[in-house]
Formats: sequence, C-alpha cells, structure tokens
Amino acid sequence: MTGQVNMVHYAEDYQVALKAVREHYVLPSDCSVEDFLAEHQRLAQVLLDAVRPLKQYFGDSTVFSLKAPIDWEGEQTLYAVVIWPGPAGAVRDALAKFDDEWLSGSKFSSVDLTFTYELV
Repeated sequence: MTGQVNMVHYAEDYQVALKAVREHYVLPSDCSVEDFLAEHQRLAQVLLDAVRPLKQYFGDSTVFSLKAPIDWEGEQTLYAVVIWPGPAGAVRDALAKFDDEWLSGSKFSSVDLTFTYELV
C-alpha cells in the first residue's frame, strides 16, 4: 500500500511541476512537449530550476518556449528556446555564459534537453 501512495504523491507532484512549467514557458498547441515531459518527468523540475538563471542571463522580459520535434531518425529531444529579438552575438554570448556558469555547474546532464535560441 505504501508504494501505491508514493506513486500517487509522485504523480501529483509532477502535475504541479507541469503546471508551473506552463507558467514560465510557451508550449506548442499540440501535445508533443507534454507527452515528452510525461516520459521524462524529471525534466519538468530541471526546466523550473533553469527559470531564474535564464532570466538572469537573458532578461526578465524574455520569452522562453519549449519544442519537442522528432528528427529524421525518429529521435525526440526537448528544446528550451530563448526567443530573442536582439542581435545574434548578444544571445550567443548570453547562452555561452548560461552554459558555462549554470548548466555546467548544475547536477543536470541529459541528451534529452537542449537550451538554444531563436532569433525573431
């Protein structure tokens, strides 16, 4: 019975985390990101942990989106995308600092999630 209670609690925690992810990231209208996160539930917390440093390096008003395309080999990766209206050099520098100072120092390591940018 204890295992069943833990599973219910874990599922509830994941739903709370998913709701918070929706508050900080723009998700596509299809279910690709939610399906991906359901299969890789630990990534929801990684995304939430990344919000503060993302805003620190890219600015409080920057928009962040999530995408989970399937590549030509049938593999799927989650992309956390900085939507950047400024010059390409500035976003590349900010992403390099984010990678060096936060991402490499975090406990996170996964081929399932990539932080990138999109120029608009």
